[in-house]
Amino acid sequence: MMKHSLRGLLFVAVVAGCGEGHAAATDSDRADSLARVRQDSVNRAQPGYIVDSILPVEEQLRRFRAGLSASQELNGAAPSRDLLIRSLFRSLESADTTALVRLTISRAEFAYLVYPESPFSSPPYAQAPDLVWMRHAAASSTGLKRLLGRVAGSPLWLRSWSCREPPTIEGANRIWRDCTVRFAPEAGDMQTLQLFSSIIERQGRFKILSYANAF
Repeated sequence: MMKHSLRGLLFVAVVAGCGEGHAAATDSDRADSLARVRQDSVNRAQPGYIVDSILPVEEQLRRFRAGLSASQELNGAAPSRDLLIRSLFRSLESADTTALVRLTISRAEFAYLVYPESPFSSPPYAQAPDLVWMRHAAASSTGLKRLLGRVAGSPLWLRSWSCREPPTIEGANRIWRDCTVRFAPEAGDMQTLQLFSSIIERQGRFKILSYANAF
């Protein structure tokens, strides 16, 4: 129990030090978000509805990007999904939180590469980038903490992996969802689990989009 608590504290410290955080886009979270946007659209059509913000998405995005370095590509990304997942397993075996953070997208990458080409950047599903980031980052951070607490720090045998085909196309981004991994922990039985929910591919480079998982 103490070991798990220390891992949790380490995770929080590293994320705070990095400042960039994670992006997380789980299918369930995305579906919930889309449902909320649809309902919001219905509400806005009702007589007497009061608009809660007069700022266009472009201005909200400009403010969200304030202080961030412009990203032109996925920094430190893997050249293939297979190498990305193998890097994930090596980092889990050594409980390398810093490496696990680097395998997923940063706030800047979300602001410049992900959000502008997502359904949430334009009607009818438009949502403020800071709100979308907050939801995604929270889900991914929770997933990563669970990985650190339940499978990290010991040898893992990676057998195979798969993601739903075909990927979702969002502009220059390809989003691979419903990803599962077949593996066995040290002295444990083989199991197939969702250790992360999605992978983003951009310009032939790959990163974890969300660490939300089945734990």
